Amino acid sequence: MARAPFPDGIARRDFLNGLLIAAGGAVSRSVPARAFAGGTCDGPIGLDPRALRGGNLPSVFAVSHWLRDGRLTFEKGSVSLAPGCDESAGTFPVLDANGSFDFIVIGGGISGLSAAHHLLRERPRARLLILEAAPVLGGNAARDDAPPLPSPASTAGAYGTAPSADWLRQFYRAIDVDWLAQSVPGPESSFYFDEFAPGLGGARGWNIDTFERGAAHLPYDTRLREDFARAFAAIRALGEKGLADPADESDPALDDLSSVSLAQHLETTLGCDAIVSRFFTAYTLTAFGGTAAQVNAHSAITFLSSELTRGSVFTYPGGTSEIARRISRRLAQSETPPHFETNATALRIEVTARGANVVYFQDGRFHRIFGERTILAAPAQSARHLVAHLSDAARKAAWTQFHAAPLVTANVVLRHAAPLAQLGLGYSQSWWGGRHFVNYIVADWMSDTRADPQRQTTLTFYGGCDAPLDALAEARMKLMHTPFSDYEDSLRADLSRLMRGADFDFDRDVRALFLYRWGHSMLRPPPNFLFGATRDASGKLDRAQAPRRIACAPLGPIVFAGQHVEGAPSIESAIGSGRRAALQALETAPR
Repeated sequence: MARAPFPDGIARRDFLNGLLIAAGGAVSRSVPARAFAGGTCDGPIGLDPRALRGGNLPSVFAVSHWLRDGRLTFEKGSVSLAPGCDESAGTFPVLDANGSFDFIVIGGGISGLSAAHHLLRERPRARLLILEAAPVLGGNAARDDAPPLPSPASTAGAYGTAPSADWLRQFYRAIDVDWLAQSVPGPESSFYFDEFAPGLGGARGWNIDTFERGAAHLPYDTRLREDFARAFAAIRALGEKGLADPADESDPALDDLSSVSLAQHLETTLGCDAIVSRFFTAYTLTAFGGTAAQVNAHSAITFLSSELTRGSVFTYPGGTSEIARRISRRLAQSETPPHFETNATALRIEVTARGANVVYFQDGRFHRIFGERTILAAPAQSARHLVAHLSDAARKAAWTQFHAAPLVTANVVLRHAAPLAQLGLGYSQSWWGGRHFVNYIVADWMSDTRADPQRQTTLTFYGGCDAPLDALAEARMKLMHTPFSDYEDSLRADLSRLMRGADFDFDRDVRALFLYRWGHSMLRPPPNFLFGATRDASGKLDRAQAPRRIACAPLGPIVFAGQHVEGAPSIESAIGSGRRAALQALETAPR
């Protein structure tokens, strides 16, 4: 039975079944309850309730890892689960659902919701099913709004940038997003300089509104300030010359920026000191899950050119989760609203003469449903496994070029915002030298009470990942095995250092702390990923030969969506990928 999520994202049936499973009352022929115990395969993520309010929860990743680890064997009417670290095993029937759909969207994140929106805009009466593995829609565009948080706070995506394309402006208007009214007022981005900052040997304090009025007061000598000024100006100029997100809408004359890292461009092309590229690593770690030396210049400068333009960034309390909610609300108002199945993890796509069957796991059972066209809007690490049995060698090789970096986020509730006001801080703060975290945003910065120093507020902290590509799997395991207390100690040290000069005491002023762990949080686009390394006869990069284009080319009745399809971990890429996939699916869909 299809059903829409409750307002809090948890369906009543899911709640009741959760109680049954927890009590050991799973129905015969269901997968045993111990499969969802958590911590047995991927560390102690489920041991502290303060880490169970969002992120990649055990109930979601446990089933996905059956697929990753090759433990599933699919027969015509059954699925066999081989023994593994969670001790679940056996052969289980696949239950065929009654009815079928014109379109099935696998993944209820921003890209999947965007695909659904664009499908129903063109085909208002289409029968549409959205399968989402998590208990709520939104994917990385998620929020935590449960007590004791005083207002909604993001658990991943924080903001968007003003749309640069007509189709994106039209999309935002259709879902009632006013990016101008939600434009973040300054101070927008501030950086903390001390002995951990690039090229400094002692404490300096906060540089407020670094990309605007603070730029002239960076704590460096004249030569380095000139380097920073040249870098800021060049980044803004490249944005004006035609860099865009999604990247395929950029001017092809700028494609060569994708062949070098941001650090190479800053140091070699612009002749800036290495301190400048190390400075930008505080940004690229949270935006791309990599350092300035690990991320391609095209992607990084596209993002930074918007960041350096006053009034470009917009947000809501709850971050990008509000975008997901507004898309969902619009879908519910459609002539033929889509069906939603949450807690439903897709495991296999079987191509038929008329379309495709999707096998998914929900409520302790395996199910099969038919759709004439399928939009695969799951993250890259899941998508590649869902179509592995249908992929040729070239597609399989291309999938190996996708790299997702892990990310940890945290929401820290302050009893009052007075310390922030005393320091003159604004929306986003960055620093160097933290053990786990490099940035935080003020979750209620767009609220009417922003100027009230006595209000309770939430700081949303973002970690970073500088592991090399071949060590990302190890970094994910470290994310899962690191105890909550280690993250708490890291936040204590960070805040105690960053609040110097204000009346702040961690034990007195921090009311609550919650952690969210994302094992495959963000696509890291290294050099040669965005547009590939193959050149045509004229010497220009052949965009069609990029790994993402080969891996995500339509596959019979299957088309692909997701940030990875467009090549950058942004809400704009997610929305654009959904639009692209919807148009591709409509090209061949029966009427």
